[in-house]
Amino acid sequence: MARSYRISVNGKSYDVVVEELGASAAAPAPAAVQAPMPAPVPVSTPAPAPTPVPAAGAPQAPVVGGTTIGAPMPGKIWKLHVREGDSIEEGQLALVLEAMKMENEIFSPASGTVKRINCKEGDSVNTGDVLIVIG
Repeated sequence: MARSYRISVNGKSYDVVVEELGASAAAPAPAAVQAPMPAPVPVSTPAPAPTPVPAAGAPQAPVVGGTTIGAPMPGKIWKLHVREGDSIEEGQLALVLEAMKMENEIFSPASGTVKRINCKEGDSVNTGDVLIVIG
């Protein structure tokens, strides 16, 4: 037995015929296809402006007396590779952030001394959280 359906994809309307398998051995007669109806006009609301999020390793906005390393995405601190007081070079691995079962390496955007670490291994963080301050 064949059934007719109308499907809308990205605002375009399509008429399709779907045959049920195992219903009968004889070939079904083609169903009469109706004239295509105009696709409904989707009503959309304006999307909120995206908040810019710095990419992993991108320079963060400097804070008083230093540069920050922020969380580029929500996740869990998997491994810290620096301690407060350590010297760190630009491009050096600072920490590993686990997000969606993937380990993401976060690199230092600047050289200096690690002034403050605002997280510990196992902490859950949100996008934009300041994780490390470099001075």
